[in-house]
Amino acid sequence: MGDVMRGCPNVRLKSSRFKAARACRQSRFMAGDARRLRAFVPEPRYSWRAFTLVELVMVVTILGVIAAIAVPRMTTASTGATSAALQATLTSVRKAIDCYFAEHGRFPGYDPANGSPSGDQFIKQLTKYTDLAGNASDAYSRSYLFGPYLRAPFPKNPTNGLATVHVKATRSMADPADGSVGWVAVLSTGDFGISATDESLDDIGIKEPAIKGGVRAPTTTQ
Repeated sequence: MGDVMRGCPNVRLKSSRFKAARACRQSRFMAGDARRLRAFVPEPRYSWRAFTLVELVMVVTILGVIAAIAVPRMTTASTGATSAALQATLTSVRKAIDCYFAEHGRFPGYDPANGSPSGDQFIKQLTKYTDLAGNASDAYSRSYLFGPYLRAPFPKNPTNGLATVHVKATRSMADPADGSVGWVAVLSTGDFGISATDESLDDIGIKEPAIKGGVRAPTTTQ
């Protein structure tokens, strides 16, 4: 048979053509498979690259501009909130003093034992139950049936964090140094105000002299 094949050049030619045709079909089939595979594999939508120095400088500049605009506004909002909170505290305490006076016939701050001014008694008489004489109790009873006029604890001075109250019988009595206590109360008139320096009031947004006078208790010079 081999001699027959070697003696027939046409047969050898057909055989080689058949092999070439089969290889071509296999190549086209594989190429088609590759194209179909690429159709199911999504190409990346983005090409990632690093930021350039110019882009980084622009971002830092924009952030700096935003900070320059936002920080002062946040500071102003904070001081405004502190000032508003102080005004609300003064309104609440002054109303509580008026309520105490209406039920006891005198302003809070007198020690029931000896009648002398007392900052501790001032706070207790507004934040606890009291009897008609001004004695304070933690519990309500048939004797201690007045108050409380304020919810404990007593509010703190926003400029120094103190909740102490300096009580004086009349406006003519000596005043404590500004900022040395939390609050000042005048027993003869029911006045109540903050103890603070001008600078500390400026820091919380109270700058007008008339407003400063309004948040303070009347002094010997008023």
